Amino acid sequence: MAQSWYSVVDEELASVDESIRKGVRSSYPELNEMCENVLSSSNQVLMPALIILTYYANGGKKAEEAIGNAVCFQASFDGLHLHDSVDSNGNVLPGKKKKLFSKDPSTTKVIVAGDFMYVMGFRYAYASSPKAVPYLMKASETVSNAIFDIVDRSRKPEISEEDVMDIVLRKGAIELEVVMECAAEQSGAGDEARKKMADCGRYIGTAVQIVNDIKDVLGGDGDKPLCHTLMTGYPTLPLYYAMKDSSVGQSIKDAYVNTSLSLKEARMVASQIGSTDAVAKCRETIEECKRKASEIIMTLQDSKYRSALIEFVGTL
Repeated sequence: MAQSWYSVVDEELASVDESIRKGVRSSYPELNEMCENVLSSSNQVLMPALIILTYYANGGKKAEEAIGNAVCFQASFDGLHLHDSVDSNGNVLPGKKKKLFSKDPSTTKVIVAGDFMYVMGFRYAYASSPKAVPYLMKASETVSNAIFDIVDRSRKPEISEEDVMDIVLRKGAIELEVVMECAAEQSGAGDEARKKMADCGRYIGTAVQIVNDIKDVLGGDGDKPLCHTLMTGYPTLPLYYAMKDSSVGQSIKDAYVNTSLSLKEARMVASQIGSTDAVAKCRETIEECKRKASEIIMTLQDSKYRSALIEFVGTL
């Protein structure tokens, strides 16, 4: 059986998962269940693996340092993303609700659970990975500002490609940019290496965000599309290209500006998006990001960690 790209850091990843699950336990069973649901449904490998691999690939030697860094970022960003389950009107999105929660939680409880995980990440950073704190603050500030821009630009089919890419960078790519830069600093690498890893993380983060946006409207890995972006009106690259289509573009625009679009209706629109060349155009951007990220990674000293990073980029 083929090994996963992150298999060289399996032991560290197990420690990250264990630490996060211990850290989010409270005296409230429902809060515990909500946090466990998030940890079980979200990707608990991607970010920690990139952090740990980047740390080792840049010469880091202390496993506990790499693990601590991964724990604080993963917990905090899980908390931030839990807030994404709530739309701008304060409602828990149907697709997210079904995927994340066994019960029907109130918006307040979702927000509290997200805050709880977010603070847990900061608490862990101050205790075990203090160098990560300014990076957590930078990412949090950038994402928070981007959310307001997203709302301001939502349901506006005339949005430019530049504005869409700006949102991709500040809402999604920023996370991997800061974690890979922080991992390089934790490893003891110099300013040049840290800058390279920030650039690399930005390219990888951009590719990952676009891949996720494609999956949102088309589904993936056997899952039905959640159509989060269609239902909230958030601008994404697949939606931007699909709305430019000469055949079904106007129909997609009409759905995009519809504030009462149901999940069933959104999935019908998603099939129209799949009939356009939007995904093919998105793949061009993804491939360019992969090329640039790979070029940067290849400047690192040869190691199994560098190889794992290259292998991961190839999976996007």
